[in-house]
Amino acid sequence: MSDTFWEALGAIGGTLAFGGVVWQASLTRASLKVSQLMTADAIRARLDSQAPEIRLKLSPPPWEPLAWTNAGMPCNPWPQRHTWHFPADQEGANRLVLQQGLVLENLSDRRVEARFDGDLVVSDENRRPSAAGVILLEPGDSSPEVYLQRDFTIKELSENFEAKEAGGQELPHKVLGTVTVADDRDNGSTDRWDLVLTGCPVEPVPDRHGLWMIAPWHLTEGPGRRTLDYSLLPPRQRIHWVSRTRGIKLATPDGA
Repeated sequence: MSDTFWEALGAIGGTLAFGGVVWQASLTRASLKVSQLMTADAIRARLDSQAPEIRLKLSPPPWEPLAWTNAGMPCNPWPQRHTWHFPADQEGANRLVLQQGLVLENLSDRRVEARFDGDLVVSDENRRPSAAGVILLEPGDSSPEVYLQRDFTIKELSENFEAKEAGGQELPHKVLGTVTVADDRDNGSTDRWDLVLTGCPVEPVPDRHGLWMIAPWHLTEGPGRRTLDYSLLPPRQRIHWVSRTRGIKLATPDGA
């Protein structure tokens, strides 16, 4: 046989050997990844079993919407059959408040720190709203009632109505808050709830141009609370920490 044949055969053999090495390396990497995922799952399960048991309880928003006041917490609804005239009443002090109450319960045997960010307030001894901020909860304790709350002009709420009527567009005006809970362990977990309250509680008065009113009782759907978009059981998000102080998170199953 010619030298060319043996050279070609040697080249094929070398290529096959190289392919075998690459294949073996690929199998090793896959095996290592599976092992890492299994280890991470075991760590995640351990952290879940040690996480403090926290319960977030939300109440349905009051109906009818409350009237804003600069003297303290809103407590009274707008009078029945009240109307607002555009443009005279669409701005200024004729505001409606969307509100949802919540309580955080620490059912564990460990002290936890709860942080309330966004449109979350508490009522002080003079019935004035103030930022809920940070609250420490001892084992078995509950937070004071916290309110997811914000006031809107009639114009803003009319824009929510128009967005919905335009074909299910996202409503532009919302009440937003975040509740975050953690204990003092460096290698622990953090729970987070993102809260949203929005809706279309006002609508045009039929056959009366420029007049708006609070959504009335509906024959089949009941009171106007049906016009509000809220959750009584928002999803909990959990972050698992390798080290909280160093900012190192345990990778999630999707690699994030």
